[in-house]
Amino acid sequence: MQLKHFTIGGLFNRLSHDIDFPVANEEGTDPSVVIVYGRNGIGKTTILRMLDGLLRLDFNIFRQIPLSYCSLEFDTSQRLEIRCDRKPKLSHLEVSFDGITVFLHPERAGTLVEEDLAKVELFRQRFFKQTETITYEFIDTERLELQRLDDESEEGWASITASERMVRGRIDRVPARNAQPNPKARFLEQPQSLATRVRRFIRDAQVNYRLFFATNEPELFPRIVERLLSAQQPNYDIKNLTDRFEKIHIRDKMNLRFGLEPDRWDYEEMMNLLNTLSHRTQEGGDQALTVLGAYVEQLESRCAQRVLVGDRLRTFERLIGDFFAGKTVSIGQSRGFHVKSESGYRLDESQLSSGEFHLLLLMVAALVTKRRGTVIAIDEPEMSMHIAWQRKLVPALVECASKANPLFIFATHSPDVASSFPQAMVELK
Repeated sequence: MQLKHFTIGGLFNRLSHDIDFPVANEEGTDPSVVIVYGRNGIGKTTILRMLDGLLRLDFNIFRQIPLSYCSLEFDTSQRLEIRCDRKPKLSHLEVSFDGITVFLHPERAGTLVEEDLAKVELFRQRFFKQTETITYEFIDTERLELQRLDDESEEGWASITASERMVRGRIDRVPARNAQPNPKARFLEQPQSLATRVRRFIRDAQVNYRLFFATNEPELFPRIVERLLSAQQPNYDIKNLTDRFEKIHIRDKMNLRFGLEPDRWDYEEMMNLLNTLSHRTQEGGDQALTVLGAYVEQLESRCAQRVLVGDRLRTFERLIGDFFAGKTVSIGQSRGFHVKSESGYRLDESQLSSGEFHLLLLMVAALVTKRRGTVIAIDEPEMSMHIAWQRKLVPALVECASKANPLFIFATHSPDVASSFPQAMVELK
């Protein structure tokens, strides 16, 4: 499921806006970009906050800000709609999705009448079930400040999945009267350190690389089945196998520093075996070559998965290097990444300048993005950045999220941010 269209009417009692979101096809491998701009007070930041609230079913912002109607449409043609009755003041919120309509309290989280609690619970379950593939990350000034705080409990946060954070901590509902407090509740709104996010990405991408990367390369087993059905048998020879095993060995050595664990096989032993076979068999004529050919295909398939991860990590390092002066950021196996000064001193994230930290936060969000369903909404991405950085920022984020298809939504005052993507600009009037 993807976002398709956002509509709001009567915002601040005077504004109406429509925003179309590009819907990616299943084969897409490039990020999508929407850049929302307009004068101060037109509703740019408010729209990003409303999207955040809609996808978390947290409607407090709709209670606080005057509006008459709001709708978020998905590519499934389903809509989450809100209507506000403000005659003369807000009497309730009417929220609809997938054939269910609920009425919420005008001043606090929860239902308008207690008898509707079961209906609200059904609404919540149905909505989160339908939208479970969507991840929305909203980055604004408040998030930046929270991120820079020392997080002594990041492992507690890391133990809770994204869906659990959404369901447990961010829902517009009133807790049961005698409910026990959630022992993990204090972690729900705490961000992880940036290095932790990178470390977890490396770990998770090795478990399931297709969660983060779109690729047209079919899995190994379907390739073998297709070849068997077509009766096309490969013709292996010693030189071909030697070159392929050597290429795997070189690629795995390059990625080892990232903590990308190679398959367990002995390169020197394999080279000796191939050398022995070359003296006792004709090319392609020995059954042993067929066995080794199947083995190298398996190693190549798994190595290609690690290459996708390694290439994105190297791109991240290179792009950060294009921005930072006097500092380097390198991916490390144990801590996620290291920041060092020119003199070799290791720096903590909190020791970076505001602009450097802002950039690093945005780049990490792009690095760890999933293949499909991720929406990264950034309010004033140009904040604390030199104009030269502003011009490079959006292209860098798009490149960093290589082989994935997130949706970037930017709300900005700076035309320099949009200079590389004029077709993605949406003016709010």
